[in-house]
Amino acid sequence: MTQRKEPYDTCKDCVVKEWCGRRSGKVPLPADYPLNPECSGYILLERALELAGIPPEYRYASLNTFVIDNDNQNCAKTIIAAMQYPVELVESGTNLAFLHPNKGTGKTFAACAIANEYIYKTCMNPEKFDFENPLALYIEFGDWSNEIRRAHQVGDPELYDRMYNRIDKMKDVPLLILDDIGSGRITDVIRDLTYDVINRRKVQKLSTIYTSNFVDTVLRQDNYLGEMIVSRMLYNTRVLMLGGRDRRLS
Repeated sequence: MTQRKEPYDTCKDCVVKEWCGRRSGKVPLPADYPLNPECSGYILLERALELAGIPPEYRYASLNTFVIDNDNQNCAKTIIAAMQYPVELVESGTNLAFLHPNKGTGKTFAACAIANEYIYKTCMNPEKFDFENPLALYIEFGDWSNEIRRAHQVGDPELYDRMYNRIDKMKDVPLLILDDIGSGRITDVIRDLTYDVINRRKVQKLSTIYTSNFVDTVLRQDNYLGEMIVSRMLYNTRVLMLGGRDRRLS
């Protein structure tokens, strides 16, 4: 009797627990993949990454692609530990803040790498991921601020619904990235909504990763976030001064 061959032998090739071979390109997708979505791990991982909204340039940020050099070596130990144990980081409600006035130093890369590692380790767990709600969520603070201003300027109910639906997710997602916080024009409305998100996450002991080109003494100023927000932002937060060269110019 001829032994039945399982299609593509996916159990051997596709490892989702840390890094999906199909996601990285190491294991090519079959030509008829859309017709034979045999790898449930890949599907879950892809859906979790999609919901997270991490920018395409950081989709491959991970422990595997993080490079230690002279510019980041002072922070590397903490960053690597967070990438190795992202579930413990999130479940403990610990926050990280990558702050430094220099631009392009790898702050966003580090934040997204930690979020990606958390997604890799939890997307296969049905108790953590239901295919509809994000495990992690990336928010670029300036874009989010612009979205809030547009909603208030236009007064479109659909825009309001979209805005507040996003804010609800920001409040409750297990891991939130607030990238480049403090950037853009911060109005009283934006400041109030930022307070609501950060305070809710503090009370619920939910993990947040912040990045900013402003140090905390600047962010505390009234024309930026203000003392009340930054005080909550830095509660149970490990602040890392991730400086160095502009890697975008390297």
